[in-house]
Amino acid sequence: MDLATTGRRPDAEPTAAACVAAYLQADLARLAARAAAEILKQIESFRRQDLPRADHDAHVRFFLEAGLRALGEGRTAATDAEREAARAYGERRAGDGVPAEDLMLSFYVAFRAVWEEVCDVLAQRDDLGDLLSSMERTMLWVQHITGEVGAGHRDAQACASMARLAAGRRLAEALDDPAVPESDLHTALERLDFDPRGEFQLWVSRRPADPHRLRAIQSRLEEGPGHFVALDTPGEVVVVGQDREPNAQVETALLADGGGPVGAGLVRSGPAGARRSIDDARRALCAGRGRPGVHRYADIWPFALVADAGASRVPQLDEALETARSNPHLAEAVREFADHGFSVAAAARALNVHANTLTYRLERWHELTGLDCRTYTGLFTSRAAVELS
Repeated sequence: MDLATTGRRPDAEPTAAACVAAYLQADLARLAARAAAEILKQIESFRRQDLPRADHDAHVRFFLEAGLRALGEGRTAATDAEREAARAYGERRAGDGVPAEDLMLSFYVAFRAVWEEVCDVLAQRDDLGDLLSSMERTMLWVQHITGEVGAGHRDAQACASMARLAAGRRLAEALDDPAVPESDLHTALERLDFDPRGEFQLWVSRRPADPHRLRAIQSRLEEGPGHFVALDTPGEVVVVGQDREPNAQVETALLADGGGPVGAGLVRSGPAGARRSIDDARRALCAGRGRPGVHRYADIWPFALVADAGASRVPQLDEALETARSNPHLAEAVREFADHGFSVAAAARALNVHANTLTYRLERWHELTGLDCRTYTGLFTSRAAVELS
């Protein structure tokens, strides 16, 4: 060691800080075990993540030993080796899923244990001022180290984000292109932590997402249980979900901030099922005709099939479509009558009109289209026309 490294001459008497550092280093195993346990006790993410205890204990001991060495030498700056180790540690814990703020906190939890030990030593010494000054310099060293840890964490997250984005694009391409072999789709699903043998449900929103909105959608998806990935495809946002009963979580995320409308596919099995589910979602969107909200294929598949077939293949649908477009009040009467169990009274209440008014509108619809909503065929064709108008 030289003066530039230690801050004192090689032949000088050991400083008070050096004596305390040597005292604590002699009991390093116990001190490191205490600090490691405190981190697990106080920081949930260290308990939640699948971190091997031996690896956790080894890193706590390494950085405590380095910190005590800095205390003894009176250093505030980390050595090159310490900085390299700190960056590698940040990258490692980022890969384990430990948030950056928890990682920073873990260092202060560990070194607080050191400080408590120092306080016990201070009671036996009369050079309190020198020791306090030394501890202040050591905390500067901790700040330098956590800065390197944070940099490593950010680098790892940036690399992971880029890799995830690339994997998402490959998955989106594989879902859309039937020429892509199913084995390649299988691999693309695995790279985003999906089980290709499981069940999938997909959602589509036709509102393109900028990178900020896509991150916001993904963040909302991660707030609840289940595994969901938001994919940015040309002109669309696609969400792939697995192993979960459908609920409002995905739809809320896609509709937030003015998003939508949204098409929801059926739950289907395997890579081929994922392709069919995204096709379901797009057909539901098509049948929804741009109306706001969520259009679930499970609810409107008959109208989606009619839309696929084309109006010219369905008798009377052309005239009914034109009537629905030019008479929206009649179309609303048909929709509410169908959606309220064919009850004139309930449909009238939903539209805030008299029951006689609703009856008149249904009769007028019959006159203009030839479709009687009191019959199965008439109601189905009428409802399809209203949905497709």
